[in-house]
Amino acid sequence: MLKKIIVSALLISLSTFCIAQKSKVNAAWRGLTDYQSTLKEKPDPSYLMKAKEAIDAAAANEETKSNPKMHVYRTQIYYEVFKSNLKAEEEKAAATSGDKKARMETAYSNVSTKEFSEAIKSIEFVKTNSKDQSQFQELLTTGLSMIDDLNNLAVGSYKAKKYDEASDYFESSFSLSGMLNQGRKDTVSLFNASLSAQKAKNYAKVVKINQRMVDEKMANAGTYQYLYNAKINTQDTAGAFTTLQEGRKLYPNDMTLLNLETDYFLQRGRQQESVNNLLLALEKDPNNAILHLIVANTFDNMANPKTKGPDGKDVDMVKPENFAELFGKAEEHYKKTVELKPGNPEYSFNALYNLGALYYNYGTYMYNKEMNDATITKLASKQKEIMAKCTEQYKKAIPYFEQALEFKADDNSTLQSLRRLYLLVGNEAKAAEITAKLNKGK
Repeated sequence: MLKKIIVSALLISLSTFCIAQKSKVNAAWRGLTDYQSTLKEKPDPSYLMKAKEAIDAAAANEETKSNPKMHVYRTQIYYEVFKSNLKAEEEKAAATSGDKKARMETAYSNVSTKEFSEAIKSIEFVKTNSKDQSQFQELLTTGLSMIDDLNNLAVGSYKAKKYDEASDYFESSFSLSGMLNQGRKDTVSLFNASLSAQKAKNYAKVVKINQRMVDEKMANAGTYQYLYNAKINTQDTAGAFTTLQEGRKLYPNDMTLLNLETDYFLQRGRQQESVNNLLLALEKDPNNAILHLIVANTFDNMANPKTKGPDGKDVDMVKPENFAELFGKAEEHYKKTVELKPGNPEYSFNALYNLGALYYNYGTYMYNKEMNDATITKLASKQKEIMAKCTEQYKKAIPYFEQALEFKADDNSTLQSLRRLYLLVGNEAKAAEITAKLNKGK
């Protein structure tokens, strides 16, 4: 009999304890609704603090911590705490700024997001663990409002140059948006997350975000560009090249990826692979002015190799044995670029400037080579002949530099090159005009 009484007492005690814990959930709900009823006139934070105290107790208890309904209330309560803190930060900012937008950006950049993060965790719990989807539906309005806050937190952090934080907020906005909008993908938020991580120079995060874009089937050519550059910056050269190959396969006509691949080959001395790749692309698109420009630039770099000197500046290396052949191919493709007239003025300028520089450099190369090869006894007699050959190249260069000025009239490098060329061909009047223009621009 005594044993039965003891067991009964224990059962009653356990039942009472469970009811007590469930009453904490109810108390949290009452505190929340009482607080929300005061918002229109004068918010009473004491109700909110009681709600938080009750929900914290319920969240710490084994009987109720996995209850989806508890997490519904916990989301709403913690979000209200965050909004209350945000309001306080806005009032602080009002002392230094009269502009509402500026005040809000400051408030969002300074507010604590501890409670906000906990609210997101509870939304995720409800989404994952609730068998009754109506409970998740209760959080849609709150969740959509939180997405707006996440974007504002991101912008506030970005404006405050807290780029790493901004990246996290943008990525959280993407995740929450996908959860609430039945998998619809907010590509802008994830792109902004990547951009912010790049501003922070957090290349590991750039890799993670852009790989997520690939995995989520959201990638475009730009995604592979960012992923490649980020992997290069994290010293993952092999992974970077794999990414580049994947991107080139998916976007064979993307000029930036093609250029990156060209640079990758050239930097590793794989020049022929670079040329083969580019010429193959030209076979498919022979009237592509940009491709011709890249091919020309590649042959130009092969003909005129450079290295970095002790001061970090470019230093000319010895010309290759097939210099004349490479020069001819660079000339051919630069001329084709000019003939095709690229739609982008920058490309037209580059083609004209580089073609002018090609002739100028060739003339200088011919002069130095011929003078070095000439014997002392023949030097005087050959100098005039050598100078005539070089002048022919200088005269070829001049019209291309002049045309380049039609795109960038005040470009200092073009003006300086033209002045030197006018002096070398004996046109002192034109050289004086350029000198006057350069002095006027100082």
